[in-house]
Amino acid sequence: MDIFESLFDASHGRPDNGKKLRGGDILRLLLSGLSGTGSTTAARRIAADLGLAYVYGGQIFRDLAVERGVSLEELAESLEHDQEAELEIDRRLIAAGMKDDSLVEGRTIGWIFPREVEALRIWLTCDLNERLRRVEDRENNARSRENLLRREAADNRRYKLLYGIEEDDFSPFDLVVDTTERSVRQVVDEIESFVKARTEGVVRTA
Repeated sequence: MDIFESLFDASHGRPDNGKKLRGGDILRLLLSGLSGTGSTTAARRIAADLGLAYVYGGQIFRDLAVERGVSLEELAESLEHDQEAELEIDRRLIAAGMKDDSLVEGRTIGWIFPREVEALRIWLTCDLNERLRRVEDRENNARSRENLLRREAADNRRYKLLYGIEEDDFSPFDLVVDTTERSVRQVVDEIESFVKARTEGVVRTA
């Protein structure tokens, strides 16, 4: 059993029912993107537009920090040497994604979610300099760029070790959207148009 299968089994999750993404009435979206790509803003709007339950990976991270009685910074630092914390976060993401009519946003969800479960996987990308500018504007911190690059380098090492994920391999995804020169509305419209085309009438407007 590989690590992806073990995550699936440990999540105790199965789809709510056996219906397919296409040809049934279930919609399941998995949206991923690095910091500064606009993934959280887009995910919230798409979930609202399509009437989907929104699951934010960052909230799962925060919940685990509270359960363990540590700060967010302490939990983030511990991930370098505590694989179980990372695996627990991803197990919870997978379990959340098993629910019908949901949109799950998380950095790794597009790679680790079971391939046998119907879902549309979407990755948002963006020019590095533009991402850094956005993050710096958002956090208003002179060290935001340095912190982001250091954090992402650590994440990439960890994900490759745990899951064999290559940072530039987007093959698991059904759609890759470059947000560098697009507004949030343009990004949302492109994704929703793609989803509607792929789901053949499954999508409902909230």
